[in-house]
Parts: sequence; structure tokens; C-alpha cells
Amino acid sequence: MNKDVIKWRPIIIGIITVIALYIVSNILSGLNISLIDLLLAGIAVGFMVGGDIKVGAINGGIFGVIGGVILTIILLIMYYIAGYSSVLGLLVFSLLTYLILGIIIALVGGILGSVIKIESEKRYPEQEIVESK
Repeated sequence: MNKDVIKWRPIIIGIITVIALYIVSNILSGLNISLIDLLLAGIAVGFMVGGDIKVGAINGGIFGVIGGVILTIILLIMYYIAGYSSVLGLLVFSLLTYLILGIIIALVGGILGSVIKIESEKRYPEQEIVESK
């Protein structure tokens, strides 16, 4: 694989963004909207990397894996602090399903971000400006 395809700076910015959005959405407001957080940060990653759809998908997927694992670890810590440590073994399947869904959503976000970037860079024919004399 070409090393120029993976852009680490947008992936790191996306990870920081998804953690910040997760803290604001889950810890402060009590709502778990981490899938939306992954989608929004995935769109940002796909937009920042530019390129074609394949590049956005690869970077969005890498971001989804790293960001999803970090969010799952934060969620496990929150469950442990809340006193659910005795049932964490039962929650493993649902957490893995949630992790896989988050990776897919981040991948879709990376693709959407690339498509938005491609559309924003299209050059439409400029209209001729007729100067009035």
C-alpha cells in the first residue's frame, strides 16, 4: 500500500474531535450519541484528506478503528465506575457490535467527507462578465 494514502494528521485531529464530542455528548449531557460523533468526525477526516473516495474510505476506516476502540474503552471505564463491573462479561457482545457499527459509520463518514471535498473543488464555468460602459 502506498504510504501517501494514509494521512495521519487528519486521523489524529479526527480522534481528538471524536473524544471531545463524546465527552460533551455523553458525560455532560448524559446522552450517548457516539455514532453521530463518529460520523461527524469521519466526515471531517474525509474532507481533510481530500483525494478520491478510496483515500477517504481508507482514512475513515483507520480513524473508525482507532476512535471506536478509544470510545469503547472510555465506555468500559464508565460502566466500571457506575458499578456494572459484574455484568461486563455479558455486555462484551453488544460492545463489540457497537464497535463494528461505529467503524462502519466512520468509514461512511470518510467517504462522505471525500465526496463533499470533491464537489466543493469542482470548477464550474465562470460566466463572462460584461462590463457596462
